[in-house]
Amino acid sequence: MLTSLRLSLQLLAITNTSVVDPSNGTVRAGQTVVIRGSRIEAVAPAAQARVPANARRIDGSGRYVIPGLWDMHVHMDLPGGKALLPLFVAHGVTGVRDMNSRVEVLRRWQAEVRGGTLVGPRMVISGPYVVGRAVPLPHLIALTAAEGVRAVDSLAALGVDFIKVHNALPPAALFGVARRARERGITFAGHVFPPTTPLQASDSGQRSLEHLAGFPNECSAADSVRFARAHFLHTLLFGGCTSVPQGPIYAKIAKNPTWVTPTLVVQEPVVTFSPSVVPGDSLHKFFNDSLMAMMQVVMEMPRNVPAEQLALGQPLFERRIAMTGALAKAGVPLLTGTDAPLTRSMPGLAVHDELAFLVRAGLTPAQALRAGTWEPARYFAATDSLGTVAAGKVADLVLLEGNPLADIANTRRIAGVIAGGKYWDRPQLNGMVSGARVRK
Repeated sequence: MLTSLRLSLQLLAITNTSVVDPSNGTVRAGQTVVIRGSRIEAVAPAAQARVPANARRIDGSGRYVIPGLWDMHVHMDLPGGKALLPLFVAHGVTGVRDMNSRVEVLRRWQAEVRGGTLVGPRMVISGPYVVGRAVPLPHLIALTAAEGVRAVDSLAALGVDFIKVHNALPPAALFGVARRARERGITFAGHVFPPTTPLQASDSGQRSLEHLAGFPNECSAADSVRFARAHFLHTLLFGGCTSVPQGPIYAKIAKNPTWVTPTLVVQEPVVTFSPSVVPGDSLHKFFNDSLMAMMQVVMEMPRNVPAEQLALGQPLFERRIAMTGALAKAGVPLLTGTDAPLTRSMPGLAVHDELAFLVRAGLTPAQALRAGTWEPARYFAATDSLGTVAAGKVADLVLLEGNPLADIANTRRIAGVIAGGKYWDRPQLNGMVSGARVRK
């Protein structure tokens, strides 16, 4: 499933650094990390490390090494998407899970990344959605169990890495997808759409539940009356109310091999029905006209919403933030995802915004970092290759100027990035960001 970057063999050594282990929230100081080609060759105390004489030495003094970050919910097969791929690496995101695409397009990009002609993250690809109604992105419609089975077979024939289920999928079609995916050994992930519940989706084998879709908010009688006046789009995206305690449901989901990708960063603009990017703002310089037009279609926002309705957006969004913390407390593993580039943050940078939201939800910095590193590795059943800094693992690493376990904002203080064994220093990363601009 995971695609390695095929780059020229090189030797690197990050000397006398602190290595962060997101799997257990610990830090080992005074370490040297030796990288040969696309793999980590050794991690050892600096005094004992054997650094090859011809290795390029990178001073890690006072710095911290973490595994490369993952964005587990992106949509890069959009106009101008290819030009935005370097922004992920520039912000320490060395892997993405693409949730909708033309498979042949992203496979070409993967080949270019492997060949060294394109800077970008490793990609895990879903191909077209399986949906219950037409949407303005590649899709297959399934309304029955038999159509769900055929959709899985069709996508398997395309060579997708996993199946993405989307909105308006009737329960029969979803369970048809689930059964056929299980028979063929293919992961499926995506939205939860009523009347299917998150627990039903989890029990059926859905690997990840996106956007907190389908999760109701536990409300008092007074809150239920209050939120009944909310705009329908707020209710759709932020959930309705229930008097049923949700803790036992979260506990049941936690017992399944199911992850939740909250994508709080993409939900925030919906609070005020603000467009993700507008002409003249700091992000506009990275988004071409075609992408801007596509975003207006995919992320269309209502206008002239009464003030009393608009005011309910923030308290409903706060419920989603609190729900994220409650899921984590119940033991449900979380993943960082951003819907990039359909957000108010640029690709790559949005992951750091999402990490901040996870801490705001009550996670410790260690737990938030885990959601962007170790949990993706567990999700992919790839802990032998990803998720920690250890000998034999893929050399996808980020060198930070501060300890992310002390302050999650330190993930933004990037001194250098290693993707597939290739090192980019701070000036080169700045150049990637400048090079992605399409406007002055």
